[in-house]
Amino acid sequence: MYISSAAPNKRSLSSLNGLAQSVASVQRAIAPAAAGSLFAFSVTNNALGGKFVYVVMFTLVGIGLCFAAKLPKHAWAHGGR
Repeated sequence: MYISSAAPNKRSLSSLNGLAQSVASVQRAIAPAAAGSLFAFSVTNNALGGKFVYVVMFTLVGIGLCFAAKLPKHAWAHGGR
């Protein structure tokens, strides 16, 4: 819904949707490797007793929730369509 309302016109909607899907695919490809590497670093170096990975992940979740809370409540009303 946010992607659809973010498009400036209907002709650019498919390009914007393709870009959003590409970004999501790259994130899905990189995230498991990054989380696994962070877990290995945390356990190998005994950072925060091996719990450093959880601190980083909870921090990222918190940042994501802060950004999500700033999204408009009624996305279709802002789209103008």
